[in-house]
Amino acid sequence: MARVSLISCNTTLDPYPVYPLGMSMVAEAARIRGHAICEFDIYAQGSDESAIRKFIQTTQPEYVGLSLRNVDSANYNKPDAYIEDYKKVVRVIRETSSAPIILGGSAFTIFPDLILEELEADYGVAGEGEGAFCHLLDQLEMDSGNAYRIYYNYPPLSGNEFSALNRNDVLAQFYLKMGGMLSVQTKRGCPHRCAYCSYPVLEGRNYRFRPPADVVDEIEMLIRKYHADYYAITDSVFNDAAGNYLKVAEELVRRGINVPWLCFLRPDDFTPEEVALLKKSGLNAIEWGTDCATDITLEAMRKDFSWEQVVHSNNLFAAAGISNAHFLIFGGPKETYATLDAGLKQLQQLEKCVIFAGIGVRIFPDTAVHQWALEEGKITAVQNLLPPTYYFSDAIDPKIIHEKILAAFQGRLDRIYPDGQYVEAARAFHLSGNRGPAWDLLLKRKITR
Repeated sequence: MARVSLISCNTTLDPYPVYPLGMSMVAEAARIRGHAICEFDIYAQGSDESAIRKFIQTTQPEYVGLSLRNVDSANYNKPDAYIEDYKKVVRVIRETSSAPIILGGSAFTIFPDLILEELEADYGVAGEGEGAFCHLLDQLEMDSGNAYRIYYNYPPLSGNEFSALNRNDVLAQFYLKMGGMLSVQTKRGCPHRCAYCSYPVLEGRNYRFRPPADVVDEIEMLIRKYHADYYAITDSVFNDAAGNYLKVAEELVRRGINVPWLCFLRPDDFTPEEVALLKKSGLNAIEWGTDCATDITLEAMRKDFSWEQVVHSNNLFAAAGISNAHFLIFGGPKETYATLDAGLKQLQQLEKCVIFAGIGVRIFPDTAVHQWALEEGKITAVQNLLPPTYYFSDAIDPKIIHEKILAAFQGRLDRIYPDGQYVEAARAFHLSGNRGPAWDLLLKRKITR
């Protein structure tokens, strides 16, 4: 069996620090297969060259795996790209060890060939890594000359086959201190067809549900073993049409667990009874993938809900005392000055919530926005999309979008655009020992101006 050192390269803090759950899942799968796994997190344990070099020298790996979470900030106003940071990590490893370097993570999965070439790494794992990473290690151990450069996990794991029943002790305590949250995944896959989204590329279009009892077993473990007093459900969208998400809430209630938690929800026709159940199970804060603020732009972005459902969902949960944050993208498909003005005005219908606004749609491969950008001549078929590239409607000027949002949000601390200062405030919020998302503080203290 092999000695493997895994490194999480994520340093993104927006909107809060995120425990490297994917790395833990791959690490646990590899340990079960008998491999000796060591984990390192650049954000938690040091991004400077000496810290990375010391980790490699200490662990003496036969293989090094890099988890790449983000390609860039996906923020038009602050388009930070992370490829150069990843190159630095690869360079330090090369200077310290002759071990082959294996890339993985969501960023790599979106651009597998490009990033493998750009970073001059040896191998890659695209998609979920538990099975594919172990298959690659097996092949390298048996006959490295016949190993593929990129491995894919096929067939996809069932809901009974992925979990993370342990966390790295050092990292768990660090992230509890920094953000108050550890994370849990209840399912993989996404059947929705949002025009910009890469989740179907990452996880497939079909839901794969974990048994609710297994999910709650993991949550109980986080509370008992790591003393988590706030956790996040990291599914791309927690609620589903069949109501499986409610079974998780019911199991939490049945066991008497009401530790506060955060999730991502899709606006829908929620009932007061469903909201009451979710609140009783500990739901404390929601981040909504709303994306647009009018029915015209929602339809253009292929969102399968209406603005009326957005207002209904927000105000129902707000009335129950559950905090809400919405993430909006202005300037995308079919945006005009009329829809922009109407959307900014309609935000006033949302009660007791924080709004994060951005402009322009980051273009990722294999999405509808990518296809539209090609058809409209905004990009070429051979264009390298690793540098942050954005789609804007031809009917509107990004500078005017920027000015209109600033004017509409002026004096509102619960309306965040652009968000650079928020990241610094969030960091201070978590360093002072507060739990959960920093944006929630704006609502709890009822600060609006």
